[in-house]
Amino acid sequence: MKVSVVIPTLNSEKTIGLAVSSALKFSDEVIVVDSFSSDRTVEIAEKEGAKVIQIKGSRLIARIEGAKRAKGDYVVNLDSDMYFSDNFKGFEEKVVALGEITVGKGTVYKIMSIDREITHRRWMENLDVKKGGIIPRMYDRELLLKAYDNIPGHLRERLNAFEDSIIYYEVSKLYKGKVQFIPSAVYHIEDDSLFQFMRKWYKYGKNAKLLKGTEYERIMKERGMRPGLTMSEKVKLVLPTLIKGIPFALGYYL
Repeated sequence: MKVSVVIPTLNSEKTIGLAVSSALKFSDEVIVVDSFSSDRTVEIAEKEGAKVIQIKGSRLIARIEGAKRAKGDYVVNLDSDMYFSDNFKGFEEKVVALGEITVGKGTVYKIMSIDREITHRRWMENLDVKKGGIIPRMYDRELLLKAYDNIPGHLRERLNAFEDSIIYYEVSKLYKGKVQFIPSAVYHIEDDSLFQFMRKWYKYGKNAKLLKGTEYERIMKERGMRPGLTMSEKVKLVLPTLIKGIPFALGYYL
């Protein structure tokens, strides 16, 4: 059983080397789909052993093109600021969620550590395709390609946010089997400043406007509600929710 890792990039020179080198320890190939970076992303990715293709288009298009070129039985949709841990093993199902370990420093790191720690503790509830806070990143390749075909063309061309949620939703229509969860399977680097983080969520909000009037609109609004939490856990998540939610709302509604 072969595994392909697909990583979209845009000016990701700070983290892409680690992402590629770690992925090649656990997979059969790494495909970096670059949106014509102006830094050393491509150079570093190729040096570490990735296959690099460059295309113009959305983040979703990058994921689709990577999967089309992949040769593995499975495709892992990794981000350029993520890398594998030794716990990435033992996958058995066609859809696999990878538990994330937050690494980094500063305020954003602390905020996201709290968010992920609580969410992953309640992983069974949070795998809910419409409301949960955990999105699978590893799929049977043929199943994934069929799901990609069902996403409307205008969204494929333009969607740069929430694409992972849309992918999971479309896969769930086709797949009625078990979703496997592997705890602490990948590390996720959170080194943004608070301003950079909130600016990113503002951009997510602006991009999410593309989902208005589609069947995905409800998912985009409800995902991340973190079901199954105690009142104490909900209180702990108030700050992360506000720091993401306020700039997102500004981008979405203004």
